[in-house]
Amino acid sequence: MAYRSLRGVLLLVVVLPAWTLPAHAGLGGDAASVLADATEMHATVNSVSQQLYTIEEMTAEPGMRVREYLNREGIVFAVNWAGPVLPDLQRLLGTHYAEYTAALLASNHSGLQRSVRVSTGDLVVESGGHLRAYSGRAYLPALLPAGVPLTELN
Repeated sequence: MAYRSLRGVLLLVVVLPAWTLPAHAGLGGDAASVLADATEMHATVNSVSQQLYTIEEMTAEPGMRVREYLNREGIVFAVNWAGPVLPDLQRLLGTHYAEYTAALLASNHSGLQRSVRVSTGDLVVESGGHLRAYSGRAYLPALLPAGVPLTELN
């Protein structure tokens, strides 16, 4: 009996700190965060290199597509999504999720919203759609490579 208790305590000591670590996936994260996102989504990843950035495109069932854009320094500066359900925005926005939710609360829009645009200066999130057809994008203007038009982030 004492052995089980000790084993449970050791499990908590080893595993609990991992639960309390901050998430670094999504916007502002690095290439390792992209792999973590793909694993969490059970997605396949296709990488496409452009002149100024790399696109890591993740495809998961049933029809969800997420693209994460990494600048030459390997930092995620933008994400976009399309699919039948909303993705886990907390994962995709990473440390910027709190900024996004605070801006949503401050926007004071009443009624049903089919589309949302949040711009805080540091973060831009555009999301919209309806049942089985959601899409959106989020980006960090300060990390956007010079010469990359926003139309390339779709």
